[in-house]
Amino acid sequence: WPFGGICFTTRAQGRAPKQKLVDDLWIVGAGPATHFPMTLIWWALLAMFVALCGEIEISPAWQHIVPFSSAVSPCMDPAGLATQCFHSWFGYLTHAFMVQAIQLNVMLFLFNVFFPMYPMDGAKLIVCSLQLFCGASARCSAKVLVYTSVPLAVLFIGNSFFGMKGGGGLQPGITMYMGIMCLAESYKIYKLMKDERLYTHPLFELARSSTREVDDGNGIARRLNPSDRDDEERAGGGGVPASARAPVVTSMELKPFSGSGRALGGEGAASSSAAAGGVAGGTTLGSAAGPSKDASAVGGGTGGRAAWLASVELGQAERTKTVRQLEEERIALQKLERERLTGRP
Repeated sequence: WPFGGICFTTRAQGRAPKQKLVDDLWIVGAGPATHFPMTLIWWALLAMFVALCGEIEISPAWQHIVPFSSAVSPCMDPAGLATQCFHSWFGYLTHAFMVQAIQLNVMLFLFNVFFPMYPMDGAKLIVCSLQLFCGASARCSAKVLVYTSVPLAVLFIGNSFFGMKGGGGLQPGITMYMGIMCLAESYKIYKLMKDERLYTHPLFELARSSTREVDDGNGIARRLNPSDRDDEERAGGGGVPASARAPVVTSMELKPFSGSGRALGGEGAASSSAAAGGVAGGTTLGSAAGPSKDASAVGGGTGGRAAWLASVELGQAERTKTVRQLEEERIALQKLERERLTGRP
């Protein structure tokens, strides 16, 4: 395949769709970047060859790097009468080969980067850049890809027909093949876009998020996304979907507590407590004459309060123990149990 190759890669499990898109951008950018070192290598070889040719009239090597430049081709004189021409086919063909290598790398770089026709690198660069750097949605990027690739593919196919009339050789056939391949790939993406399954394409995995935001009446809640379709279009091009907008929260007036109550472990109740009566959960709390039995059971004096606080601290300490501490306690309990059963320490 004269225009590059096809690479299938695997990734580590658990990579996020955005991380995969960054990986694709690196891979797509690495392809056209290979033309830079190859062009420099061929240019250096051509410059050394031109320096060795001496009196032969040859354009400077740098002119062949400039696209569409008017570099003069050397002449060929097998008879050896003209000193400014090549006298052997070896020298002439070697020069032509290196010139073609430089021009081919330059033109392939321009074609792959600045010709956005999918699956060429230029279209992939646009799609990845739109989603990563411009904040465009996957659906918007897919539309840009389809609406730019299809006209260029039709142009390619039409140009190949005109080339066949003049007997253009292999080039019209390659051009037509590229155009047909582009139309086929663009149709696949268009079909996925209509079926709302863009997320199944490697370039548009951001079309479906792994979680979704749901309005549960108390605000926005995040849930796992069980849908097999792309996410809904965002309201205003981004943010939260229109169907999951947060409800309007009504502010309420804060009022201080105005009643009276019994202090924990207190000796008596306030006078207003006696007037209110005080029955909670079917149990009489008592009168204003003194503390009730239930109240003293709950709060019940200094000793009961201290025991309750000690139990709370003990439970907190149990919850904060490390695995090593729990293992040491288990071993100690087993040792005590063995001593109890055997009667020996």
